[in-house]
Amino acid sequence: MAGAGLSLGAGPATAASRRIARQSASWTPPNSPSQAEQELFVHGNDRWKMQAQLHPREYADTRTPLVAAQHPWAMIVSCIDSRVPPELIFDQGLGDLFVSRTAGQVLDGAVLGSTAYAATKSYVKLIVVLGHQGCGAVQSAIERKDNPGTPNFPPRLEFLTDRIKDAIPPAGTPNRENLAINENIRRIRNQLLQEPQISPRVAAGTLNVIGARYELDTWIAHKIN
Repeated sequence: MAGAGLSLGAGPATAASRRIARQSASWTPPNSPSQAEQELFVHGNDRWKMQAQLHPREYADTRTPLVAAQHPWAMIVSCIDSRVPPELIFDQGLGDLFVSRTAGQVLDGAVLGSTAYAATKSYVKLIVVLGHQGCGAVQSAIERKDNPGTPNFPPRLEFLTDRIKDAIPPAGTPNRENLAINENIRRIRNQLLQEPQISPRVAAGTLNVIGARYELDTWIAHKIN
């Protein structure tokens, strides 16, 4: 029993030591849109999907330098849904990502300003509009579109649904909710591509804006074209 106790005690410590060693290894942030995309979707999300997360850049050797400055290499415009935290599903750490979260990824002045701020930083190489399976904001927008006369509908919620409703296919369309989720992602991506702080960098090839979707049932994040 004593031996078993020693083994159980050493296991987590050994795993933690290996993880810290991996994090302390040389890390070069992505230096192009394609590298940033690969880090998020090929490396980071694969680790999440396989339950092999590194939880990188969380320890003192990262925290202390970040006191002076940060240089995130991507921005994620995501939903507030508690099941879709970008830092976790992409297995990234402190200083890696700018993140903005609103219901249904809906854009307002604050989100547009935050995204424009990120785009002015040359070290930001990628902006991802991240929607997800089972989005409650899209479901609410569908309900509102199908039942426009619902009494006492909260005005603040209507602000959200009004900005999603044009992405919703007509009633009776097969796979309607999923199509609406995907179209909402596309519309937000296309709106960001028109922003004056973003479009010149995209044209120059130093920044890209893509749409993506996270599947709750498979744990996979993938691009939406």
